[in-house]
Amino acid sequence: MTETPEKLVQDSRDINVAPIKEEFVLPKEDHELPAEVQALPKRERRGMNKTRRKDMKHAETRIRASAVRLCPSVIQPVACKFGEKCNCEHDISAFLEKKPADIDTECPLFDARGTCPFSYACRFGSAHLDENGKQTEKSPSKPYEATTNCHSMKIQVALRKHDYPFEKSENALESIKNETIGSMWQEKERKLDMKKLDGLKYLAPLTTVGNLPFRRICVDYGADITCGEMALATSILSGAASEYSLLKRHPSEKIFGVQLAGGFADTMAKAAQIVVENFDVDFVDINMGCPIDVVNQKGGGCALPSRPNKLYEVLAATKSVLGDCPMTVKIRTGQKEGVLKAPETVEFMKKSPWHCPDLITFHPRSKEQRYTKLANWDYTHAVAEASKQVPLWVCGDVLSWEDYYERLENHPVNGIMIGRGALIKPWIFTEIDERRTWDISATERFDLLKKFTNYGLDHWGSDDAGVERTRRFLLEFLSFQCRYIPVGILERLPQRINDRPPRYQGRNELETLLSSQKADDWIEISKRLLGPTPEGFQFIPKHKASSY
Repeated sequence: MTETPEKLVQDSRDINVAPIKEEFVLPKEDHELPAEVQALPKRERRGMNKTRRKDMKHAETRIRASAVRLCPSVIQPVACKFGEKCNCEHDISAFLEKKPADIDTECPLFDARGTCPFSYACRFGSAHLDENGKQTEKSPSKPYEATTNCHSMKIQVALRKHDYPFEKSENALESIKNETIGSMWQEKERKLDMKKLDGLKYLAPLTTVGNLPFRRICVDYGADITCGEMALATSILSGAASEYSLLKRHPSEKIFGVQLAGGFADTMAKAAQIVVENFDVDFVDINMGCPIDVVNQKGGGCALPSRPNKLYEVLAATKSVLGDCPMTVKIRTGQKEGVLKAPETVEFMKKSPWHCPDLITFHPRSKEQRYTKLANWDYTHAVAEASKQVPLWVCGDVLSWEDYYERLENHPVNGIMIGRGALIKPWIFTEIDERRTWDISATERFDLLKKFTNYGLDHWGSDDAGVERTRRFLLEFLSFQCRYIPVGILERLPQRINDRPPRYQGRNELETLLSSQKADDWIEISKRLLGPTPEGFQFIPKHKASSY
């Protein structure tokens, strides 16, 4: 019996093939993988490149070592702390002769602030030089909003000298040891009532790509709640500058939280104490859902709920030092695929008020599964039954306003957190507000990327190092942006998050370029925004094909 066209259409959706209109589909490319790639086991060919960070870092180090740098003492009222041993240039004229050609566009920092703090070292330096080659100033079109939570140097120094006062954490740990934590617990009114956030749009904490410039983009499109990237408690306590950068907040982030990960009460309590005493945050989230092996091997992430004694100590100690700052947690279904442990974890956390979270976020996937299958939203009913009086938010595979409202209306949840959906299309928050599918043009998408680069330069700087750091995170962003399929070339809506498209072309050259799955094309886009890449530049995508 011949199948009907309708049946064939339905089958195409079942096998996770995106329904692209026939006129946009291109023939499959005939190419073979390099011999060294073919020789690798299938799992390695398809999965995450675990050495990519090290390889890219080595390339970045080589580029910085070969680049000419202007000593900060030349443009700032500070003395050079290296003296004759300084390997930076101290002569402005000599520096300008060796410096690569400026990027021929306006300087975002100069436009936003009225002056560029990087002066002659700025890669857009010609935009703020007068006819005599001197730096100029101007009045910005609107008041500049400076990033907050940047004052970490004194804390880092105190930690390195072992001078930070941790009496509050030590008292909490001692009371847990003596089993007196309950008697010393005092219920305090939270500075933010998590039960009043129902229905707000929550951008998930996202490792690597959930940086401050990306969060600003999402806020521009309507995100109400944002959370910083996962920060390791041990790294906070070691005074690592890179970890403190994850705590920075932009004034546009109206409700902002910090996410901490760790498997032991002492490090988690002390890290939480540092955050709540020194930084402007609205809540602290404990990561109990990270599937990364290096985090789990140290007792954090998905491993923490499987260790009830440690879980109790971590929650009790952390909540004790937070005072009136709400404590939230993020969990998965459990470690093993098909084994739902989340309700049991929730019941355990709710046993006593001194270690009960103020909000629970549930990701209906297991550690074992990662992203190979769709999230199982049916699990939310059992978890909601266990959480009851504690607000329950859920995340997983929301890529359209239809997905958002269908899940909100048909599942017992207080709100929805959006992760990969925002990486693929940050304008999803606007679509949710307006309940419409936005057929965003390639030009509008490129303008979004331009705004991201401007925010990145404001955050990381407009000198050589800042431009290349911005480029690196722009490329990470593009590795998700390319998964968006333009509305106008789809046969049916909405796009599903795990649907892979056949090879296709866009409605114009720019749309085709933005939809490319090739890292070389992402680099080409970065060149249009940030100028040419330096010699020896390297970018290695995180995933090849194991998860989409």
